[in-house]
Amino acid sequence: MHVSRDTVDRIFRSESPHVRRRGMETSVTIICTVEEGAACRFGSGDWDDPVLDPLLPKLIEDLGWKAIEHSARREVVIRCVAAGGDPANAICEADAGEGFEPLPIIGAPAVEE
Repeated sequence: MHVSRDTVDRIFRSESPHVRRRGMETSVTIICTVEEGAACRFGSGDWDDPVLDPLLPKLIEDLGWKAIEHSARREVVIRCVAAGGDPANAICEADAGEGFEPLPIIGAPAVEE
């Protein structure tokens, strides 16, 4: 189970009101499930919020369908915090029912155009 650097960058750079920006810290909580089909939502959002739809296939692939399916309630909760509001500084963790554990962020940072 991991998450790609590109996905983290795209989430933190989104204009979603569910990406919390407080002082010098930016944070986000996302819940993904494979119960009756794959879906991801912001922790404070609704299941029908379309903001994460473009990232859904990559999030499910990174977390692993089977890992989500075998987790408690077939859900995985992801929390990421970026010091200084910079996604390159993000640290993520995931809870699949056993408590939060570090979630590796893989891949190179996205190149801004």
